[in-house]
Amino acid sequence: MRRSARRDVEQGVYRVSKTERKGATKTKYRILSDALLKEIEEGKWQSGDRLPSEEKLVSTLGYSLGTVQRALRYLADLGVVDRIHGSGTFVAGVQAPTEHLRHFRFFDDDGTTLLPTYFKTISIAHSDVEGPWAERLGRDGRGYINIKRLISVNHEFEIFSELYLPGDRFSVLLEMDPADLDGVSVRDMLVSRFSMHTLKAKQTIMCGVFPPRVGREINVPIGQFGIILTVSSTTHQDVPIVWQRAFIPPNDRQMEFLTTIHA
Repeated sequence: MRRSARRDVEQGVYRVSKTERKGATKTKYRILSDALLKEIEEGKWQSGDRLPSEEKLVSTLGYSLGTVQRALRYLADLGVVDRIHGSGTFVAGVQAPTEHLRHFRFFDDDGTTLLPTYFKTISIAHSDVEGPWAERLGRDGRGYINIKRLISVNHEFEIFSELYLPGDRFSVLLEMDPADLDGVSVRDMLVSRFSMHTLKAKQTIMCGVFPPRVGREINVPIGQFGIILTVSSTTHQDVPIVWQRAFIPPNDRQMEFLTTIHA
């Protein structure tokens, strides 16, 4: 969320909470939690956005720290927000089921628990650009369907992902609202909508410099080095269906690569 937008949100919460306090019979933490929930439902905060810190809410709204913490815990119990120790409170996103994760499997400090991963689709568009994906998907003159996504790993860092699919077979995806793909496995979507199973996936990784456009999306410095993961997937008779490239910034999480694809 941009700083100006965040200021507007904070002012909105202040306005709502002050108004609701007058003659209210609710407990203080419920007044505050309801005000925050209203701001979220009105779209002032989007999935994955970080709420102002507890200290900021205290200084802005005049509630005690205990009331603020209880209000945030209440929203967390409702599943509206995620509270990450050391990082803050975030509007809950659409979490990808861990059993469906194939390429973005990061572990907690215990080395066994998979961290929650949230997928947000930025755009679904047609593209005539012939990049490295053209070598795998072919060049038939009908272009490609390009899906751009942000992947938040436990709200600790973000991955930028771009997928390309053959335009002749998947043009119907252009009619979708990008939000309909939030938290959805593209692999599963291809099965449910097109009866196309991913039978093979070739993965390659390299360390390289992220393009400036990627750095802007995930807020890393220009010239940032990181992991560039490329996945090329095929269906029956080795027909290519998806080419994906993901930019993973430096982080201290262990990442697992699965080598077996289950149809």
